[in-house]
Formats: sequence, C-alpha cells, structure tokens
Amino acid sequence: MLGVIIKIKKIKLTIFAPDPEKKLSTGLEYNLNIDDKGSIVDLLSNLDKKIYKNPEKSIFPIYKGLIQSYLQLIWDAEENAIYDDCAVDAYGPNREFMPLHENINFNLYPNSEITIVVHAD
Repeated sequence: MLGVIIKIKKIKLTIFAPDPEKKLSTGLEYNLNIDDKGSIVDLLSNLDKKIYKNPEKSIFPIYKGLIQSYLQLIWDAEENAIYDDCAVDAYGPNREFMPLHENINFNLYPNSEITIVVHAD
C-alpha cells in the first residue's frame, strides 16, 4: 500500500482587535501549520483547535462572553466570507497579495504572513 504524503505549509497570523479586556488590542501572533491546500478558514480552524487544546492560553471568551473562537470573530459562516469590518493584510513570501476578502477559499501561499484587524471600521 502506498502512503499518502500530505504537504504542510507554515503561515504567520497576527490578529488585532480593540477590546475592553485588552486581550487582542496589542495583537497576538501565531505561527501555524496547515495542509498545503488550506484557506484562511482552515487556518482559523486550526488555530481554534490549538486554543481549545490549551484553554489556559485562550483569550476567549471576549466581548462580554459573546465571542468564543477566532472563526466566530472573523468569519461569517452564513455568507462564507470574512466580516466586512475586518481589515486583512495578506501576502506571500515574495509580497504577492492574497485577496482573502474577495475569495475566502483562496489557497494560502506557504510561508505567508497575514494580519487581521477586527472592527477596523
């Protein structure tokens, strides 16, 4: 039987949000690994899994206990889109732009850097 080789890519994700609890206002940086075909939703999902495995490191709940995960904070599941009030700065390792607002399913570049500012309006 042939083994299946799954390629993994590394992504640097930084998230900022103005919040009364001061948990995200200075920004949190994460270095994450996802499947080679992964999108921003996959990246946020992996981050949430990582946080749930280490609840002592979790910033959640925030916003008066209403927000329980990064997916909930950034991704509109009904529209399958990043919320309009989130500013996204996403570039590959050679500064190639990744249009994540326009295409939520965009295949992230390996070694890319993504910064999300929540409630950027």
